[in-house]
Amino acid sequence: MKKLILGIIFLFVSVIRLPAADALSLIGYTEPVSKQDDIMKVWITAASSTQIEYKTTPQSLNRNRIKRSDVKSVYFFEPPIFKEAVELYESRDYRGAREKFAACKEAFDKLDNIKGNYGTLAGFYELETCRKMFDLESLKKLLDVYQFGSLAREHQRNQLEVYAVWNAVRTKSWSRLDALAVEVLEKKKWIGEHLAQIKYCHGLALEGLGRDTDALIAFNGAFTADYTASEELTQAATLACLRIIKANEEVKLAIQLWGTEDEDPNSPGYFLLQEGLAMCDLWKKSLGSGKVLPSDYAFFLRYREENKPKVKAKPKPKADAEEKPKEEEKPKEEEKPKEGEKPKEGEKPEGDEKPKEDG
Repeated sequence: MKKLILGIIFLFVSVIRLPAADALSLIGYTEPVSKQDDIMKVWITAASSTQIEYKTTPQSLNRNRIKRSDVKSVYFFEPPIFKEAVELYESRDYRGAREKFAACKEAFDKLDNIKGNYGTLAGFYELETCRKMFDLESLKKLLDVYQFGSLAREHQRNQLEVYAVWNAVRTKSWSRLDALAVEVLEKKKWIGEHLAQIKYCHGLALEGLGRDTDALIAFNGAFTADYTASEELTQAATLACLRIIKANEEVKLAIQLWGTEDEDPNSPGYFLLQEGLAMCDLWKKSLGSGKVLPSDYAFFLRYREENKPKVKAKPKPKADAEEKPKEEEKPKEEEKPKEGEKPKEGEKPEGDEKPKEDG
């Protein structure tokens, strides 16, 4: 019974463990005797700094060797396991892709000193799955042992420099990260994918230092730098903006005064409130990729212009005494002299007027 159990365990372990694989390749080389250039299809089994070991058929037990100095180029065909990993990666199943990339890296680890080999490339994408899942502790552990010398493409080698910025995020060294991000940004002209990462990390540093306005600018930079490709990062930058806007005191005041006579549509708080609304709308439309908008930020959707309550004008205070229109003053009648009084100079006494003569 014991032997049966041990046999099953051995069989199970042998099935789940992927053995070292032979890499189907084309080798361009110079024939030592004729000095003519030629190409041969081979299955590479191992490589050192001085020679490459290969076989000419997949089933062959014989191993041939060629000097590295005679080799002009090596082209690797994509192995099935790497193709499976990429399919998972592109469908954003990063956990499943990470397992496949790790298995591919192990299968071709004997070829890690040949440029363009799929073991090293799989190791790079294993790092990327950790980054996209924001698993920075695992990223640091893998990066410490990663051999990147044979990584072929420039943008992949540049990504290794960006990992230093992510490591500062891991340790939450905000002041160091602030300085490092500025330094890295000035170092070279980065492609959108890398620029988005640096700006996002810089935004986290600025937020951690209490510089919220600068943080919003950095997160917006991450949002726009690589909007179509870096979906996870764009979503994270959007949620970071909403987090800062929600906590802003001027926004809280704008919400308090919403729809009242004291509301100021030109205030910074009102502007940020509408910015938050626009981001939530964009999330629901396309940015969230079908994910539900986090409930912490759903309240922004209430603050639309068309939903604003109409402001009732306050009644004007009544005056204490309403002013009546002044009556037109009548001209005063000429005062007549009292009896016994002499008429004033220039005035004629009554009855002194002579009748007009007829004819």
